[in-house]
Amino acid sequence: MKGKLLILLFFCVSTTLVFSQARVILPDSSQITTHPDSVNLLPRQAPSGLSRGPEEPFDTINLELPAATVWHLHPRSGDRIVVPMDTLKHNFQQTTVPDGYSVAGGYLGPIGSPFISKLFFERDETSQFPFYDAYKPYNKSPRQQVFYNTRVPYARLDYQTAGSRPLREQRLRALLTTNFGKRLNVGLEGDLISAKGLYKSQETKHNDWSFFGNYLSDRFETHLLVSTSTAKQFENGGVTDERFIRDPESVGQNFSTVDIPVKFTDTWNKMKTNHLFFSGKYNIGYNDQKKDSLGNGEFIPVASVIFTSHYTGQDRRFLSYDTVQVTVEGKEMQRIDQFYPNRFYNTAVDDSTTFSSLKNTFALSLREGFKPWVKFGLTGYVEHELRNFSMMDSINGTIDRRKHRENSLFIGGILNKQQGENLRFNLQANLGVVGVDLGEFNLEGEVETGFTIAGKRTVLSGHAYIKNLTPNYLQKHYHSKYFWWNKDFNNMRRVFVGGKLYIPFTNTTLSVGVENLQNYIYFDKDRNSAQYSSNVQVLTVGVEQNLRLGVFNWDNRVVYQTSGNQEVIPVPTVSIYSNMYLKALIVNELTFQFGVDAHYHTAYFSPGYEPALLQFYNQREKEIGNYPIATVYANMHLKQTRFFVMLYNAASAVWKPRDYFSLPGYPVNPMMLKLGLSVDLHN
Repeated sequence: MKGKLLILLFFCVSTTLVFSQARVILPDSSQITTHPDSVNLLPRQAPSGLSRGPEEPFDTINLELPAATVWHLHPRSGDRIVVPMDTLKHNFQQTTVPDGYSVAGGYLGPIGSPFISKLFFERDETSQFPFYDAYKPYNKSPRQQVFYNTRVPYARLDYQTAGSRPLREQRLRALLTTNFGKRLNVGLEGDLISAKGLYKSQETKHNDWSFFGNYLSDRFETHLLVSTSTAKQFENGGVTDERFIRDPESVGQNFSTVDIPVKFTDTWNKMKTNHLFFSGKYNIGYNDQKKDSLGNGEFIPVASVIFTSHYTGQDRRFLSYDTVQVTVEGKEMQRIDQFYPNRFYNTAVDDSTTFSSLKNTFALSLREGFKPWVKFGLTGYVEHELRNFSMMDSINGTIDRRKHRENSLFIGGILNKQQGENLRFNLQANLGVVGVDLGEFNLEGEVETGFTIAGKRTVLSGHAYIKNLTPNYLQKHYHSKYFWWNKDFNNMRRVFVGGKLYIPFTNTTLSVGVENLQNYIYFDKDRNSAQYSSNVQVLTVGVEQNLRLGVFNWDNRVVYQTSGNQEVIPVPTVSIYSNMYLKALIVNELTFQFGVDAHYHTAYFSPGYEPALLQFYNQREKEIGNYPIATVYANMHLKQTRFFVMLYNAASAVWKPRDYFSLPGYPVNPMMLKLGLSVDLHN
């Protein structure tokens, strides 16, 4: 890891210095973001709608982008969605721990391990290759990719470390991007995780690389992403004796965390994902007779032709060399076999599943605002996807591999209004017309309005959808050594409505959402794919309240959830994130933040984790919760550098009995020191 750090640091610094010789104008710092605690400020970004995922910004179709900005790309319409740069001065430490991905989340312990949000409305729908869903915080996909228009060479290097050898946990992220003139931007990004794990057989490794770029002109807009990701997760099945965590004194012997007994060893999951994404847009329009500062007529886009192509290749392999022979109830078996009631072949565990997808989208768009009377934009598209699956199967009494191919064709449209202050909306609809997704449809809408009182703007937004979803192939069919099913599931129906209100006078955000689900597909207590044919309702109410008094700050987020059937959709009743800190400017440009924060949720039957499936399932054996995961931290920011010191899981020093389990059998890391550094390199 040290060698990789030095190489990336040298690469970022030297390349930045080389590119800086081509002098371009550095944007004024007041032009980079609207967040009051950001190092650099961007222009006013589009307002956020109510999102079931992690802060997906409101669609900014036809938004004219200023210099020095970053954005996501809509995968179908090719529209740019402005997002803030990662330049926050405070709370940097929360972005470096798995707990920071949600108010309440479950994971295996080390950074980079599988993760699930315990807030139901933060979970995405199951993907076509669900094994990678457990790595959502670390995924690199076209929808999550950030594109840049820096106008100056820009590099960022992040490094964090925790613990000591040989159990050290490290993460290194590096970004380099630059413009070649006004129109072309290219960039390279790497994300390396090496976490040995403080418990036996729990090592995690990630190696993610991506090359991206965009070319923007009046007529042509193109985006490209090439990425490759590998993840290797050593599996131990969880600890087998909770006394080592809850009451270590009762064990009666000196031990370290790696001495705690676990279910199995020499077992791991391997994941590999490759993306090749291209989006091209050709704008049709005219030159306005009004002259710009260079004496040219301004180009006014009227309509656009969009083509998007996305290839995905994924592979998952589950292996185990834990083959020591043991005797269980008079039967001889491999050690790992004793934890599974079924065995569909007798050799050592070696399960593999592959998936590939080629998705092409053709769209036509009428642009909003090209005339004063054109108050909205309209996009129509046709999308075709070819999918290939390969997995184990029983052929003529022997285990072999079988391939499956399927096609899907959707038509859809987007109606939106993104200009103006009083009303913005985004309506989307699509329908499966040919192939395996025939009859699937999705009708979704977002709306936002606001009003200004005494110079402060109150914002009200709403979000609703109706979906009829076709079960994907791997939900219906899966073959491996321990799990083997072929199901005939019905389409899942989902109806959701919710809203959000931001009150600036009290710095309060209120949100509410309710959803009805029919034919919901999940993993039951036996860890098999199952479907609940009746209706289940889920209600969520959230309050976000931030308090300020001089240098004293207290940020709170409280989420209340209730499920109509806790055995089908289990959720904690109350989840809380609270962060109390002092923040001040110490000397000149040195910003200092010192505080304590904690994640807490009430006890409930949280999901269990099954390594052989790389999935979370509904268990009814152990409740998790009623225990805070707290940190004591100090954040500092000086010019282009951010750094922090954190004492993780500090509550375990005083809160007895120690019950810091994130999931059944999986405790979080014990109290440990964590350090982090982030450096922005630009001229």
